[in-house]
Amino acid sequence: MPDFMKFLRGLIFLGVVTFGLAAAAAYFGQGKMLYKPDARLLSDCNLPTGVEIWNEDGEQGLLSAAGRDNLLLFFQGNSGSACNWRFLGVNHLATHGYDVLVLEYPGYGGDRRTPGKQKIEIALGVLAVWVAKQDYTRVSVMGYSLGTGAASIYARDNGAAQVVLFAPFDSIYNVAVSQGLKFPRALLREDFDNVAALTDVTAPITIVHGEDDLVIPAEHSENLLRELEILGRDVRREVRAGVGHNGLFESPAFDDFLRYTLIP
Repeated sequence: MPDFMKFLRGLIFLGVVTFGLAAAAAYFGQGKMLYKPDARLLSDCNLPTGVEIWNEDGEQGLLSAAGRDNLLLFFQGNSGSACNWRFLGVNHLATHGYDVLVLEYPGYGGDRRTPGKQKIEIALGVLAVWVAKQDYTRVSVMGYSLGTGAASIYARDNGAAQVVLFAPFDSIYNVAVSQGLKFPRALLREDFDNVAALTDVTAPITIVHGEDDLVIPAEHSENLLRELEILGRDVRREVRAGVGHNGLFESPAFDDFLRYTLIP
């Protein structure tokens, strides 16, 4: 019996150590799993006419500005760069009366910082200060995938005329759990939570999701819709059949969507 108890204690100790190491790896390594930045300098982006690099207090992005009445702030997904969205303003939103600013996340576009939620929130604060100095009639936010978390935080902290979310999640934690990654929520430093962020946002919220999305399954935006409806928010959801995670911005469907969603 003493030998068995010793063996059992050793087994328990091994289990605790193994769990501790796994937890530490998850806690400190989650940023590398979540963020997939393009290291290419934003200055190397081949910009179309009417788009320029935006710099403000150490943050950067792409600005398509021609003195229009309205401004759209766009927040990209977890991979690539703002350069991937350089045509958003000139090709799609200019005709609807919008200037467009695509924020480059810290750690992306040649920025030497390590990406992270806290740094993104700081960048959102810098962006908000800049927006406050401008003379736009309406400021709307649009986010895609991970960027729906940034868009929701911006709307929570600064208000918005409209909130448009493409392929959003209810929370990053719930997405991780649905993919079989079960761990205490306290270990998730990068836990963007759209339900919590949008709880007190009174602006109209529009959700667009692909029915065949395997990256962020549509059930997560269904959960988001349900939670926001319970809270009495002004929210609607559109699910596109036969569309996955990357097919939500295809023209002409995207342009038609902008026409009936964003025109004041």
